Amino acid sequence: MSFLTIKYALFLFIAILIYYIFPKKYRWITLLISSYIFYYISSKFLTIFLLISTITIYLAGLFINKINISEKQLSKNIKPEEKKQYKNNIKKQKRLIVLLTIIINFGILGVLKYSGFALNNINHLLSIFNTPPMPIMTFVLPLGISYYTLMALSYVVDVYRGKLKATKNFGKLALYLSFFPQMIEGPISKFDQTAKSLYEGHKFKIDNLIYGISLIILGVFKKLVIADRAGIYVNNIFKTTPHGLPMFLGAILYTLQIYAEFSGCMDIVLGSGKMFGVNLPENFKRPFFSKSIQEFWRRWHITLGAWIKDYIFYPISLSKLNMKTGSFFKKHLPKSLAKFLIVAFPLLFVWLYNGIWHGASFKYIAYGLYYYILIMIGILLAPLLLKIRTKLKINQENIIYKIYEMLRTTLFVVIGMMLFRSHSLMTFIKSFMNLFKKGPINIMDFGLKPFDFIVLIIYIIALIIIGIYQEKGIVIYDKIKKQNIFIKYLIYFVAIISIIILGIYGKGYDTSSFIYGQF
Repeated sequence: MSFLTIKYALFLFIAILIYYIFPKKYRWITLLISSYIFYYISSKFLTIFLLISTITIYLAGLFINKINISEKQLSKNIKPEEKKQYKNNIKKQKRLIVLLTIIINFGILGVLKYSGFALNNINHLLSIFNTPPMPIMTFVLPLGISYYTLMALSYVVDVYRGKLKATKNFGKLALYLSFFPQMIEGPISKFDQTAKSLYEGHKFKIDNLIYGISLIILGVFKKLVIADRAGIYVNNIFKTTPHGLPMFLGAILYTLQIYAEFSGCMDIVLGSGKMFGVNLPENFKRPFFSKSIQEFWRRWHITLGAWIKDYIFYPISLSKLNMKTGSFFKKHLPKSLAKFLIVAFPLLFVWLYNGIWHGASFKYIAYGLYYYILIMIGILLAPLLLKIRTKLKINQENIIYKIYEMLRTTLFVVIGMMLFRSHSLMTFIKSFMNLFKKGPINIMDFGLKPFDFIVLIIYIIALIIIGIYQEKGIVIYDKIKKQNIFIKYLIYFVAIISIIILGIYGKGYDTSSFIYGQF
């Protein structure tokens, strides 16, 4: 069920109406029912995989809770010399439960999403030895499996770590995993971030409703007016991979497209949640104001980055192997080199996972490694660059230098997006090489008219101006809310009319599905 249909608008309206009709105590149940209806409409029998994930993490949490309770009771009667062994045994039991839960959930994700890719490569190796190929089955992916699987595992790991106490209410845990607005593209929330907000039951507030509608209008505008308009040019460019300026402009417009689309989807998600009084975590924070690649990934797809940091980077960084090698490097190597090598190992897994999470293809692995190499180079050269800035007396707070850093970061991101959009790794190499070749520079040959470029340029300028205000801590919605009723609703009216007049839809166009929905 697409966010951009009358069907979704009607579904959302009915879900909100039912939610507020019921007493506060039971409102979370209406949300759960609505979420499973939404999921069944979208995925039919594949809903079983969502249920399997929910059941496994529910049972895992209860088992870990039971072990913790018995540990407290039995530890009182154990001799001091036996306590260490007892605690180790308890820890092993809990680790086994977590491991089994990870195997089941990642196993389902792996088979459904990655088995075709793996078997294709195995068959390629088998062909070298004239061995018959293995049969390859194709699977339909359940809606949001890459998102809810990470949410499920974060819950189990947090219970294991003692950060959470496992819930005994299966329905409330099911709602956390299935809340319908976030099933298409996330965000990837944690149980302690959203669970209480989901099941506590909220009073109807007109401000929540207006704010939610405002976000949805903004999201639809980004998708239909900006992303789908840029997508016309992008699709034509990546089909033909021309030389020079058209190719470079295609890479820039794809970066704009995926940002407008993904952040627009998040606006719709957050707006839908807000109308129920539910606050979901933000996924974007003005990424193109970033002055480094590291900062860019702290502002882009924030919840995925936070998940990877908490459940991949920290465990590997704090592992015995990494701690021992880190101590060795600190003792025997220069400080800057030791720092580089200490983070190199865990960050390799971070960026490999980031790439693989996006899809089963070598281009996605290369996409992750591309950012890994950039970040490693940045860490390695940081001391040298600091010396150069000091010697040249460059003030990092100078606005011109900041703009240079933002443009440099954006350029690296645009190249990364070229790789992300290309059909394969070889296609990307061809497209990248074409950037430096001469060719026809008539950018009007790829589906957009001068008026379309004017719309996109105006949007980019507006994005920069609004971003500057937001960087200063100014909330645009609060500014609009303070206007008199005429001005306030004129803004909403103009926004809706702009979507109707400027949106890319209707005869001859198919509103494209959200790009990140496929992951």
